[in-house]
Amino acid sequence: MKVKFLLFSLFYCSLTVQAQWTTHDDYGQDDIINPSAATYHFDIASGPVKANDESLTANYQCPKWFRDAKFGIYMHWGLNSVPGYDGHYGRWMYWYQEPDSSLLKNEILGYRAHAPKVYQYHLKHFGHPSKFGYKDFIPMWKATRFNADSLAAFYKEIGAKFIGVMAVHHDNFDLYDSSHQPWNSVKMGPKIDIVDAWQKACKKVGVHFAVTSHLSNYCHEHMFYQGTNADPKGPYAGIPYDYMNPAYEGLYGKRNPDRIMRQEPEFAQQWYERTKELIDKYNPDLIYFDGPLPNGIYGQQLAAHFYNTKLAKDGTQQGVLTIKRPRGGFTLDRECSGEDELQKNPFLVDTTVNPGWFYMGNSLNINKDGGDSGMGAISEVKAKDKLRMTAGQIVDNLVDIVSKNGNMMLNVGLRADGSLPETFRDELVKIGKWLKLNGEAIYGTRPFKVYGEGIFNMNAAAGKKKYADNLYTYTAKDLRFTTKGNTIYVIAMDWPGNSKTIRVKNLNNRETNSIKSVSFLASGEKVKWKQDENGLYITTPSHPTGEYAYTFKVCLK
Repeated sequence: MKVKFLLFSLFYCSLTVQAQWTTHDDYGQDDIINPSAATYHFDIASGPVKANDESLTANYQCPKWFRDAKFGIYMHWGLNSVPGYDGHYGRWMYWYQEPDSSLLKNEILGYRAHAPKVYQYHLKHFGHPSKFGYKDFIPMWKATRFNADSLAAFYKEIGAKFIGVMAVHHDNFDLYDSSHQPWNSVKMGPKIDIVDAWQKACKKVGVHFAVTSHLSNYCHEHMFYQGTNADPKGPYAGIPYDYMNPAYEGLYGKRNPDRIMRQEPEFAQQWYERTKELIDKYNPDLIYFDGPLPNGIYGQQLAAHFYNTKLAKDGTQQGVLTIKRPRGGFTLDRECSGEDELQKNPFLVDTTVNPGWFYMGNSLNINKDGGDSGMGAISEVKAKDKLRMTAGQIVDNLVDIVSKNGNMMLNVGLRADGSLPETFRDELVKIGKWLKLNGEAIYGTRPFKVYGEGIFNMNAAAGKKKYADNLYTYTAKDLRFTTKGNTIYVIAMDWPGNSKTIRVKNLNNRETNSIKSVSFLASGEKVKWKQDENGLYITTPSHPTGEYAYTFKVCLK
């Protein structure tokens, strides 16, 4: 029996279907900002996609290039990289003390107990936030070692099929030539159009180009709409922090009583204009939103514009737009996590090799509860810069994600000067070596009827209700499957041992009786095998080739 037939007959009836796109939680944003949308002129590109859920759902299909790509790299890099102490430094530097109970309990604002440590660090190294605020990091950011061309070439060499650049983080500072936001990297700081540099570099090396936007009505308050507005006691008691000065509201935002920016319709309109400019000026293949679809109707209009624009430029709809809520018309993103089961719809997992998203060196503000943004445990290594995940962990997660119909986008935090930390480079090189040996089982593949075998359970392994991708260890008993043409790839997540026999229950002779050969992919060595009603029995080589996950290529007649 051919793989294609297996996929046709078994895939759709056997897999666990991803949550249907019927409901979504955007934190009531539509009720807040939609009245302003009635009189706003959106000016979206003409095309078949209309700005409503029905049309977005009906017209969106995840493009083939993304389904084939499987592995990409993106970078948190910007003003937050300058202090290099905490991954959300701008968020925490204004926290003098624990906030009032209403903020403490606010799900969105999300107070963390380690926040006052950042305030104290800032006070010691830079001064009081009434005198030296987040804005004052802008002239310090020179980016003297930034070279998009060399980084893009390296990322492609180690196996990335798409590269993402952060266009704006929660700090509201644009990293491109924005005509709607004077607080940007062209007019200030490094005086470089960073998005443009990356767009050209990706085109030069022949990989797909992605941009990430972390700014919305949902999450702008993560940066500046928290904390106290002045010290309640001490020598600076009652002196407002710099973010209370109206002169800087273009960066920090207007002051609202509850400090939640999403209550401002003007913000939604400016977000739409800024993000639309990203699409029109830089033509990204993928847009990543750090949260649900931003800004209600504004987000719907922007999505329709993006899809219609890509259709006009590429001839077919080649755009991917990811959000962090299940919703029709978009690709679902899972942050630092994944899926427990095989998914009907392609999805994305964004995760990170370094702790804290932004580069933090060895000055890690991490506590036992995760510290910086819940990043979790740190892999202790004898190196200057610590890791959140090693190459082996990243490869394991990549295999698991791909087996379930997903892609990985790996964050690599650059230093403030734009250089790639050596510790991260070393891990990327190891990932690249694995992909050179085993990439055939990753790129361009599709899921098998089941994602794999083994006793592994993500939630149980993590000891939490929520999947966390750095909290578990795979074993040789965990197998993952991918397919391509008339080939099934069986990936053992750890080495079973030299000249050992592994049983693949789902490849018994009742499921397929047309196997013609089995080989060890990394070396090309033919291996012994037999098959009966209980499974396919594969004898491993006398020694492994490569590291981490180990692939066996099962060819069908």
